[in-house]
Amino acid sequence: MRGHAARLELDRLRRSAAVSPARRGALIYIAAGILFVATDSLTKSLVADLPVVHVVFGRHVSYLLAVLVFAGRGRPRRLFVTQRPWTQLARGVAMFGATATFFLALSLLPMAEVSALGSTTPLFVIALAGPLLGERIARSAVTGAIVGFGGVLILFGLDPAQLDPAMLVPLGTAVSFALFSMLTRALSSETAEVTVFLSGLVGLIAATALELAVPSTTMPTVGEWAAIGLVGVSALTAHRLLVEAFRWGRASDLAPLGYLSLVWSFLSGALVFGEAVQPRALLGALAIASGGIITLRSAPPRERGQQPAQPGAPTTRASADVR
Repeated sequence: MRGHAARLELDRLRRSAAVSPARRGALIYIAAGILFVATDSLTKSLVADLPVVHVVFGRHVSYLLAVLVFAGRGRPRRLFVTQRPWTQLARGVAMFGATATFFLALSLLPMAEVSALGSTTPLFVIALAGPLLGERIARSAVTGAIVGFGGVLILFGLDPAQLDPAMLVPLGTAVSFALFSMLTRALSSETAEVTVFLSGLVGLIAATALELAVPSTTMPTVGEWAAIGLVGVSALTAHRLLVEAFRWGRASDLAPLGYLSLVWSFLSGALVFGEAVQPRALLGALAIASGGIITLRSAPPRERGQQPAQPGAPTTRASADVR
């Protein structure tokens, strides 16, 4: 009897100590966000001393090599098989545009502002989903977009004379990633590895053209090339964590946690780069996050609970493949 009671007590302790699937998904999602911000921090330190074109090029090289290692094992030729080549091409161009503008923004602006303005992606998805996808937009989604746009105005300032044109760059990232997200949805019937590989290949071709077109007298050292390579590998690792998180948790529960990355970005900017936390930037980031969460929660329950069909599914910020 005592042995049976002891086993029951041990089972009870094991069940109480076990992490629920929802909590496990949330923890993995948060870990992915922290790794993304760490990757951003490394990127920002690189573009502070190196031309952005080198960092963009090296990131695409390392990313594509990593995809080939993990996704192309055994039968690499299958990665070239697609039924929608033009959509794949468009997705790759959108990914490249998001990556290039994101890296450029990190070289021009404080990290917190880049992260906040980059987080407007859901708002642009709302603006584009109607005319491009023919989707009906819920009133609450429009409300969220208005709140988020208010945050953008706070960050930009209401005086046009004091507008910093550099702040348009991370908005370009958000628009590019919005298009990237919708194209990802259009490619949901394609094999995930094929989509990720082809987007990386298109991005590398574009990055190579940019590398050759933009003259530069400063070349990275061996150590800097290694750090650039780490950007691509860590981005892919964080992306895989993101996909794993969606295996355990519902998209509707996890997506708003993406805005925790704003907190990590503010902390990294202040602690690593010595950037002062401006009240205007903090208020604008809060408004953008609030608008984004309202927008995400406005989706029909069926869509909000849906798991992403493949790697690269839309998230709350310009993350995943674009880093």
